[in-house]
Order: sequence, then C-alpha cells, then structure tokens
Amino acid sequence: MKLHPPGCVFEFAQFHTRAGVCHLRLRVARSFWARFRGLMLAPPLPAGDALLIQRCASVHCLFMRFAIDVVYVDDNGRVLQCVRNLRPWRMSVANRRAKIANKHSQTHTVELAAGSIDRYLISQGDRFNWLPMSSKGMPMRAAKRRILDSGSAMVEFVVVGPIITLLGLAILQYSLLFFAKNQINHASFMGARAGSVGNAKLEKVQSAFVNALVPLYGGGQSPAELAESLGRAQADLAGNIRIELLNPTKESFDDFADPELQAALKTGAKRVIPNSNLAFKSPETKPGSGQTIQDANIIKLRITHGYQPKVPIVSNIYKVYLKWLDTGTDAFHSQLVAAGRIPVVTHVTMQMHSHPIEDNPVSMPGAGNGGSPVAPGPGTEPGTTPPGSPPHECATISCWPQSPGGPPAPPVPEPPIDPGGPCSGADCPVCPAPEG
Repeated sequence: MKLHPPGCVFEFAQFHTRAGVCHLRLRVARSFWARFRGLMLAPPLPAGDALLIQRCASVHCLFMRFAIDVVYVDDNGRVLQCVRNLRPWRMSVANRRAKIANKHSQTHTVELAAGSIDRYLISQGDRFNWLPMSSKGMPMRAAKRRILDSGSAMVEFVVVGPIITLLGLAILQYSLLFFAKNQINHASFMGARAGSVGNAKLEKVQSAFVNALVPLYGGGQSPAELAESLGRAQADLAGNIRIELLNPTKESFDDFADPELQAALKTGAKRVIPNSNLAFKSPETKPGSGQTIQDANIIKLRITHGYQPKVPIVSNIYKVYLKWLDTGTDAFHSQLVAAGRIPVVTHVTMQMHSHPIEDNPVSMPGAGNGGSPVAPGPGTEPGTTPPGSPPHECATISCWPQSPGGPPAPPVPEPPIDPGGPCSGADCPVCPAPEG
C-alpha cells in the first residue's frame, strides 16, 4: 500500500525553530485530485513527513482515521498559526487576524503527524523553508494552472458541503428520534400501569399512553396549553398507533375464566380471570395456555407507534430505506411506512392488580409458539398425552424420554450386576435399562 496520496511527490523542507533546523520529507499536492483528497482514507503520516497544500487557508479531517497537526504559513514561509491534534471529522480555519496582517500574501497549509508541533517546538513567527521557494516566496505557476488551483476550494466545498450538511441533519433526526423513543417507553409503562389496575382494558391503556405523550407534542405550563398539546397528540396518533394485548391470551381466559366472578362483575359475555389470593392458588399449568393462574395475571403489551420524522431530506431517506426493508407481512407496519412514519415498537410487562377482563386478546395456545394461533407441537394439544407422561414418566432427571421431533435421548446406563441376586434397596436405578 502506498504511504502517500496519489499525485504527491516527495521533496525536502525545513522548519527553523527554537529546537534548531528540523528536516522534513515533504509531499506537495500538485494535482487537483491530490489537493482534493489530501489525507482522506490514507494511512497515518509517519513522523518526519508533511503534506503541503498551497493557497489553502482551511482544512478538514473528514473520512480520516487519525489526528494531525496543522501549520499555516504565508508566501515567505513565516508561520502564521499552529493547530495541534486536529481530530477526525473536525475542521480548522486560519486565524482571521493573521490573514488580515498578511493581506498581500497567500496562506498555505502544512499538515504534520500529530505531536510534531510540540516535538519541533514550532510556534508563530518561525520559518518554513522549502527548496523551490525563492526570495519572492512560493513559486508561481502558469495562469491557467493558478486559476484551476484557486477554484479547487470551491469544488471541495461543493462536494464536501452537502455531505457535512446531510450528516448534521441525520444526527439531528437521530437525536429527536432517541428523545421520542424515551418518551414512548415512559408512555408505554404508564399505559401498562393503567391496564394493570383497569382490568386489562385496552381503552384505558390507550388513554394513559396518549396522556403520557403530551410532552412530546409541546407540553405546556397551563391547563389550556396542556389541553392543546393533548389535542395534537390525539390527532397525530389517530390511526397511527396499535396496542396489542399479548397476555393474558385467549387461551388464558379459556383455562382460568371464573363464571361466578363474571356474573358478579356484570361483564356480559366478556370472561374474567380472578386476581385475588394468587399466592394461595395452585400453581398448576393448564395445557391449553401453558400457563399457571399466576402467569395469566401478568399483563404484557406490544405498542406500535408511528413516529413522524420532521427533519427535511433525512425523513425522505428514512421513508425509502424502511420501504426497502418492509417485507409486507404486517399490514399496519406497511401502512405506517407508506405514510412516511417510523414504526417504534415497545414491549412492556407488569403484574396485574385487578381482575383481567377479556378485551380482544391475542391467541397464543401452548407454551412458546411465538403467538401463532396454531398448536405448538405434538403432545401439547388439549386432550393429548404430552411427552414425559406415563408410560414414559421418569422420576429423576437421569431419565430423558424421547419426544417427537426433539433431540435424541442420552444413553441410559445399565444397572450394575449384583452377584447376590436381583437389585434391591436404594442403589437400584429408577429408570429400567433398555431391553437387549
């Protein structure tokens, strides 16, 4: 790999400082491409090397992986300004007062390895000496070449300026999205808390969620301002929010619904799961839901919020990128993306503090099937014999029955041969050895 940018030719130069004469191996950016590229995407400068860019009063470190020292000099090589340790993605501009004092002289940039200014004791007023320099200062070029070089700064700005602008807008939008995500997380928690004491009713969850998002839509210091912000939140979230009750599931109500409690609370056709005295109830797992009654009394929500990006240009980039990622499997997700919104998904889980009342829960039968309304596997449907039940039941973990579609069972050790007769006592294995 080359250790210098294309278009640069090695020459020799000197800095006359308090430390004496410091010799440098100089790279002069002569071509337009060399001036434009500079040290972008290049390896770090070795100690003792420098890059000279003529008629350049500002530098940037975009797309660089290392820090540099920058020294600005005039046509006669006099040091105008020193900039130490200019890190990647930073910019530097020559001191305006120095340029005014040398208004009849051009400003040139010498880029050095980080720490070179302190190593060579370079300071303002020191002398930079380069062999092609004459008594009249920096060597002049043909008029056509001079015009080309003088316009390179504008070309660099035209190329780099939009990139810097786009990066700044992207950082601004990401910051706004980060703040919004924190507020949405808090609102989701408030919605789950309202659901835990409100019988897991989704209308109460949504009302608390929207109220908690008032600060995101302007907030206020008076009742009128708060009411105005709440109106904006309700208008923006209309059709752009989805709240799903992941637990208790439809199967939870099938297994644990209490008809007497349902009649006492006068819920009509909506079933009710009892929430009282959970610590004293049997922790029996029902096959339909794969839950105990304690599990059925945990509220779990999945809230999908369509966040509207506000920053220009970046919002369009988000929209195109999310459309490219969209698989089309979720109609609501695709609807938000088509509207130019960013789907922000939040999960929240909380213990119920009231009797859960059935309110359009999802169907998630069995244990761990990911919410798909199908049986999770052989042996777990209601009315069937699950693996591990007689005749394959084992009393200890040393016996591992083979389940359909599961991993192969480990070999069961054969019982030791007892020369005294048949096995008896506590030393006999619990699981019988396989025949043959």
